[in-house]
Amino acid sequence: MRTRSVHSGWRRAIADSSGDDLFDPDFLSELEGLVAETGAAVSAAAPSAAALAGSQATLARFLAPAAPGGPPLGETEFLALSPAALTDRCNALVESCRESPHREPAQAVESFVVFFQALLPMLSAEPARSVRATFFRLAPTLAQMGWDDPAAASGRRRDSAEALRLLETILLEISSVHLTPAESELVFRSLDQLASLISAGEYALARDVVGAPLLAILHKNRVTRALFRLMEVEVSVQVYLKARLGYVTPQVRVPDDFPALGEFGPIRVFEDEEPDGTRAHYLQVQIPDIPLLSDIVVHLSREEDGVERELRLDRLGSSRFDLPPGLYRVGLLYAPEEPSGG
Repeated sequence: MRTRSVHSGWRRAIADSSGDDLFDPDFLSELEGLVAETGAAVSAAAPSAAALAGSQATLARFLAPAAPGGPPLGETEFLALSPAALTDRCNALVESCRESPHREPAQAVESFVVFFQALLPMLSAEPARSVRATFFRLAPTLAQMGWDDPAAASGRRRDSAEALRLLETILLEISSVHLTPAESELVFRSLDQLASLISAGEYALARDVVGAPLLAILHKNRVTRALFRLMEVEVSVQVYLKARLGYVTPQVRVPDDFPALGEFGPIRVFEDEEPDGTRAHYLQVQIPDIPLLSDIVVHLSREEDGVERELRLDRLGSSRFDLPPGLYRVGLLYAPEEPSGG
């Protein structure tokens, strides 16, 4: 995917937008459609007595009262747990599932819990809270899956593993976007339906009817918001360059403008030492709220001859800047790298 951010209408819209609500109506509409289409009640397959007892004991241990004689842990209390207390709860869930006589589903649940524990410290406060809440709502399903009897065909075991991997991908997507309260509620309702289908053993339906469409909606929302953030950055770069260097449109003269762009701002050029001891120039662009800065490409076109160069940013938002002298127009592209095969 390669999406250019330059669009004068969007630039004008930025001035009238509060920032987070510009694209919400379409996103909400799609989420509401997904919730409506997949809202039918699901009747879970009846587990065996042993599996039911094991999953109930696992869940009870996970939700054990914070104080003796108190009520079971609720979502609000779970969200307020300290990192150490959260680790204890997750370890209790894993240890209980290890008591299951069915090794494969227990290992799948353990893998998912480990993924959750590894993901959480990397998140800022808002997405961390959302991911915590999602995990709490999925806890009953995880407890049941850990004791699920995999005696059915191998296809069922494969589908259950795919369902958990899909959950991991969805949580990663949720962690990479900022959701409004209304959006979060609809995402959670979709995840609740996904959990219901998984609990019923309808793993293929969970994947195809809820999981895959939800993932597509989240991905499109992330792309749209990334484009909006690029719009904001391009406007700030244009304002900065006009105020600092007098350019009416975003452009940089190489190397004459390097000293002026050495100051901290929306766009800057700095010099750094290479591993071999030589010095090299780097271009850095400040782009807030975009998780993977390496998805962004700086497009430069030289005024004299139209020669074009594209510089992909690294995870710090910078790229080596070794262009031939000249005046270059500057633009930003949203161009996620294709995943490597094999």
